[in-house]
Amino acid sequence: MIGTDIKKSMMSLIPKNKKTVVKYTLLTDNFKISNINKGIYQDVVSKHINNIGCPVTNALKDKLFYINSPYSFDVEFDKDNYNYSLDIKIHKGNIDMHNAIKQSLNLDTNKHELTALQFLTPYVFITDDKELEFTILEPNININNVEFTSGSFIPYGWLRTINSSYILIDKNKKGKISFKQHKPMMNILFNKPVDLKYIEPTSDIYNYWYQCKDITLYTSNITKHIKYIINRRPNKLL
Repeated sequence: MIGTDIKKSMMSLIPKNKKTVVKYTLLTDNFKISNINKGIYQDVVSKHINNIGCPVTNALKDKLFYINSPYSFDVEFDKDNYNYSLDIKIHKGNIDMHNAIKQSLNLDTNKHELTALQFLTPYVFITDDKELEFTILEPNININNVEFTSGSFIPYGWLRTINSSYILIDKNKKGKISFKQHKPMMNILFNKPVDLKYIEPTSDIYNYWYQCKDITLYTSNITKHIKYIINRRPNKLL
């Protein structure tokens, strides 16, 4: 009887959810250059969870993932400019490579005087599960005078590319970030276990993505538009 009570208590503490189907794709149309290579971007990888006999640790299985950086480079920035140094032992120092880096970096200071450097990526998560949510978490990389910006949203109605973003802490000093190829540039935590696989984008995925793409450039209140956008979503994207 005591064992049954303990088991019930553990079930209430650690949710037991079935895997939900999630796909990811690479929408390099996010960048302003048409010939950027997709193969440089690595797979989204499930983070290995050590089986140490702790049910709390095991509860992260198929929920926690990471995305590696496609490039190795160091970047420093202030509110006005950024400068980067590319690892030419790994990458070719040609104009295509430098264009790819420049199109991947976005420096912006908002109305609250917060300066952020974004490392833009083409990764998009797609699901037909209306309750699925994911959070972008900080990777373990070398940084100085910056703070990682985490974010969370529901991908069912909002197809958007995801970014690794850092806020400048002290405006009188430069922020520094070191990205390494084959090392995480962000971690992804889903609110339930997922069956995650790559998919090539379909016309429906493209069309719905364009309903969401760059809307923040035109409005400061997305919520006023989201109901119209979701009404245009196909019943199934997968």
